[in-house]
Amino acid sequence: MPVLLGIVLYAAVEIAAVVAVASWLGIGWTLLLLLGLSLLGLVLLRREGNRAWRSFQVAVAERRPPGREVLDGMLVLLGAVLIVLPGFVTDVVALLCLLPISRRLIGRMLVGWALTRGRTTVLRVSSTRGPGTVPPGGVGPVPPGAGRVIEGEVDPLREA
Repeated sequence: MPVLLGIVLYAAVEIAAVVAVASWLGIGWTLLLLLGLSLLGLVLLRREGNRAWRSFQVAVAERRPPGREVLDGMLVLLGAVLIVLPGFVTDVVALLCLLPISRRLIGRMLVGWALTRGRTTVLRVSSTRGPGTVPPGGVGPVPPGAGRVIEGEVDPLREA
């Protein structure tokens, strides 16, 4: 039910925005503005999508975690989906996701939100052979409510 309510609320906000702009500019200029915003979004999508993909490839080639690059790519993808939907509100949010400066700010906000709301995962590891083995049972007691526990084994003789 909350999803349906969200869709209805979104449609009402988009219709109200289009009606407000149309009453201010006229129907012809409103349609032209919607088309222009969509075309601008498609140009930005192509440019920023290619840039995000290249930076992802560079991060992988340098053997470093491509976390920021993946976040950029996901925000560009979100912008692409939103730019296809008709309406001023989605176009503005899409442009915010596609412009590098605002995308960086949105990315920081999302990472901050994820760090404060995310759950901790405790990895309990036991080694079966090799020097420096960890005793079975892991690295120590896990406090209650510390997060999800993933059991696993490490083979130090096998390369990653």
